[in-house]
Amino acid sequence: MANTLGELTAITVLTPIKPGWMVWLRPAFYIGQNVPLVSKVLRQLSFIHFARWCVIERIPYNGPPQEKEDLHYRYLYFESNFNGTWDQYIDAFSHIIPQQMWVVWGSSFGFPGAVPVEPFKDYIRRNEYVANHYYCAYPDATTTMITSALELEQRFAEFKREAESLGPAAFATAYRDFLTDVQRHL
Repeated sequence: MANTLGELTAITVLTPIKPGWMVWLRPAFYIGQNVPLVSKVLRQLSFIHFARWCVIERIPYNGPPQEKEDLHYRYLYFESNFNGTWDQYIDAFSHIIPQQMWVVWGSSFGFPGAVPVEPFKDYIRRNEYVANHYYCAYPDATTTMITSALELEQRFAEFKREAESLGPAAFATAYRDFLTDVQRHL
């Protein structure tokens, strides 16, 4: 399947923005980035590795043989990497944050709303682009697995420092306590 590598899936969506909507979109992006309460739910979705929206206003000119290109519209660019299937990902956006989806994609022509989910999926499919290149350092690991491994590494380093000065009986107790404490990361 295109845009899939191990446990991960990538998505890239490009949609033309309706004239006049930049006045709403720029503050929405600013608030989304700078007001943690607004993006709290999105950040808690542990299956998302990466997600971003941005606006494309022009195509940079790099000189010949490239021809200069003037865009008729600004474009909303969305890209993300996530665990799970494409359908699960779109379902999550539709059901968990439909208002935020309207704030962002409501700026684009043809957006049907995030609910019901099937018209939203059709909209995404019509505007999605397949990645020409997709790389992930840990394609068989989920976000939760990577986060747990990093947490375990930090906690083990702390345990190791503390354990250096323990005698055998104290070490055995500390080790059992350590394993009990970090078992959800194993």
